[in-house]
Amino acid sequence: MKEKLILILKGIIIGAGKIIPGVSGGMLAITLNVYDRAIKSISNFFKNVKENFTFLFTLGIGILLSILSVSKLIEYTLDNYYLPTMLLFIGMIIGGIPSIVNEAKQEKSLKNIIIMLIPFILIFILSITSNIFNMGSVKGVKVIPMILIGIVDAITMIIPGISGTAILMMLGYYDIIISSFSSFTNLSLLSYNLSIIIPFGIGMIIGVITLSKIINYLLNKYRISCLYAIIGFSISSILLLLIETLKNNYYIGEVLISLVLLVVGYFISSRLDKVG
Repeated sequence: MKEKLILILKGIIIGAGKIIPGVSGGMLAITLNVYDRAIKSISNFFKNVKENFTFLFTLGIGILLSILSVSKLIEYTLDNYYLPTMLLFIGMIIGGIPSIVNEAKQEKSLKNIIIMLIPFILIFILSITSNIFNMGSVKGVKVIPMILIGIVDAITMIIPGISGTAILMMLGYYDIIISSFSSFTNLSLLSYNLSIIIPFGIGMIIGVITLSKIINYLLNKYRISCLYAIIGFSISSILLLLIETLKNNYYIGEVLISLVLLVVGYFISSRLDKVG
């Protein structure tokens, strides 16, 4: 029972991370030590249906609870306590890196260093293009585009370091999707919200199942190289989040509280990495 509660808690953190612009849900899954297991459970689902279903269902409950209930809280904290919120999640990302580095350093080579640099460069290019090609907010809702957006979001969720929220903002679908989840309990909007959530969810399922098989193959065949790529994604994500966060001016008291939360986030992540 304790393990399931910890897994739900990890799901809540991953779900909250998916809502925050710039934060990668996949990256948090890695730092919380559930990424490998989730990929294997999805790609090899029918090899052990009971065990894989239990794991994915428990983790999924946490993610869904977070998206449905924490989305309003995250929106509020980002609006009113931006720096503390961002540094808490940056701390969580940093907290999971040491365990990845410890495993990856077993096999140092020029090839792996280059592999680490490639995602680092790609993330920076993606961040520049997302600022240039931001398409605003989409107004209308159509089934096929929502399915495609779901597939795109699934890809960003599976590939660590890429923020699905940032991509949705770039494509103009962030506002319409987040409002559908945050107002899901409003019965007067239920039909409209379901017209967004159902096709979006179908797209996510298609994307997750397809890409998880590819990632599972790569982790099995080229694990160390994949870990170097993940380190590259991690470092670039942290740097970009810090650059974006520190654009604003803050009071000294707010900075001190935020630094404390950075350390708290680090210890939460490093502790949960070792549990479950």
